[in-house]
Amino acid sequence: MEVIVPFRQRHCDEVKQMRKTEKKEKKHRKSMRIIALVLVIACLGLGFKTWQVRQEIEEYAVVQEEVSKQISEAEKMQEDIREKLEYQKSDAFIEDIARDKLGLIFENEIIFKKGH
Repeated sequence: MEVIVPFRQRHCDEVKQMRKTEKKEKKHRKSMRIIALVLVIACLGLGFKTWQVRQEIEEYAVVQEEVSKQISEAEKMQEDIREKLEYQKSDAFIEDIARDKLGLIFENEIIFKKGH
């Protein structure tokens, strides 16, 4: 046996159902908007952080280049000091100091002096 529902009541039930559906859809749209907003904010934050990291990388590259130059200069200075030390250990250095500072000469050497 089928229950016959008057048209007016049936229409009211359909309207109520439609309103419930509309409310759910509105709620769903609102949730989707919030999710979209959160995603946009997250993307903007990620983009900004990426930009910051790239700036830091460029700064570190400049610092690294400067440090590399300083290392090269220090290595060159170190090599110059080694060469000077080797020269100072040689007989030629001792002879040069003896001639310049002490005025010494070898036995068979003749010294020529310039006149004024």
